[in-house]
Amino acid sequence: MTTFAIAGLQLEAANGDNVDSMLAEIDKVLGRFPWLDMVVLAELNAFGTDKGHAEPMPGPAEERFCDIARSHGIWLIPGSMFEAYDGNVYNTSPVISPEGSVVSRYRKQFPWLPYEDGVTPGDRFTVFDVPEIGRFGISICYDMWFPETIRTMAWMGAEVILHPSATGTIDRDAEIAMIRAHAAMNQVYFFDVNVAGPLGVGQSCIAGPGGEVIHQAGKTREIIPLKLDFNYLHDVRKNGWQNLGQPLKSFRDSKVAFPPYAEGYASESLRALGPLRMANDLD
Repeated sequence: MTTFAIAGLQLEAANGDNVDSMLAEIDKVLGRFPWLDMVVLAELNAFGTDKGHAEPMPGPAEERFCDIARSHGIWLIPGSMFEAYDGNVYNTSPVISPEGSVVSRYRKQFPWLPYEDGVTPGDRFTVFDVPEIGRFGISICYDMWFPETIRTMAWMGAEVILHPSATGTIDRDAEIAMIRAHAAMNQVYFFDVNVAGPLGVGQSCIAGPGGEVIHQAGKTREIIPLKLDFNYLHDVRKNGWQNLGQPLKSFRDSKVAFPPYAEGYASESLRALGPLRMANDLD
């Protein structure tokens, strides 16, 4: 059996410097669960939603996360932080190896507009391999509202989607439905970690490759350590969940050329929706 142990840290966070408390929580969780291979935290957990905290990467906060990953010998996704680069601000999640090296950085492709104003979208997908285990992909919060992002990573070979999130709004229930749907449609583990109050409403959700809920957290601080079974995932991809649908194979074998991608994203009906702006500015 090939298993991989991940802990999601659903921490309570406010705007400001939360790095010290995050490092303390990582130390505590590894002290209690030394068998963990990876730790994942929430979107913007480190500094909150204030873009004034944006710093370059590499930078001071990222280096502190590299140090603690190295000291415990774990893979670490410390949520995301605002990254200052070339006059722009990105919402960026580093991927840190057990050696304390940044193996990749993912920039959120879909900032939550119009609310996440002033954040530049990324334009690249991020997948990375854990040797002898499998391939992982990174998605940040609002990205998953665009199913093409998750499908693309599955097409690139991702077997687990790591999803730092910072949702504090009433549509969290819809997001939980999406988590399950993405997991089932793409036959992946979907590992979502949302921040708790006051920045978020918690309710992190981990779903298996049949769309089944492995764990759904409450609304306050919660530590979620569990093992992912890659042999089970491979069986689901080969034979279907409970020997039912095999959607990745059907997608692979399809001859359909989807019009939005062949002809461009805009259409007459979508153009008729008008500009993307704050709801209270609408006519």
